[in-house]
Amino acid sequence: MPWALFEQCVENGWVLDGVISQSETQALNLWQLRERISESIAPRTPYKNDISVVVSKVPGFLQEIDAVVTEHYPDFEIIWFGHIGDGNLHLNILKPEDLAKEDFFEKCQQVNKWVFEIVERYQGSVSAEHGVGMTKKPYLEYTRSAAEIAYLRGIKQVFDPKGVMNPGKIFD
Repeated sequence: MPWALFEQCVENGWVLDGVISQSETQALNLWQLRERISESIAPRTPYKNDISVVVSKVPGFLQEIDAVVTEHYPDFEIIWFGHIGDGNLHLNILKPEDLAKEDFFEKCQQVNKWVFEIVERYQGSVSAEHGVGMTKKPYLEYTRSAAEIAYLRGIKQVFDPKGVMNPGKIFD
């Protein structure tokens, strides 16, 4: 019964605030809230990152990232959402109003390093559902071995021997 599981999560302190819909209309409305998170934080110029860890490690993982970011940048507001039930997490840090965009993103490069070091310690992935791309390319080795990266290069070569699909995103 979902109610019992939800109650257990609240009692254990794993869920601080939550709701279970009482009707199909409420369920649809809740999904709309989730689907509009990115849209609602866009005016705050978020730094975005999608990462993942094994579900059992999510609470400690979130706490550790929150702690390191808050310690170094106490004015950064952190918004977590995603597919927390399967360990796929969307880290969003909102730019403080009084900080220039360029300075914010420069500081977020340091945040990247801390976040990916934590991901590595938790044996997670630097990329969950949105791919590695150019931003995470230098960090792929944090969560993939040299052999795994070689296999990825081999697969890329088989399906894209001329390197025309998404050139430079993961491999040069």
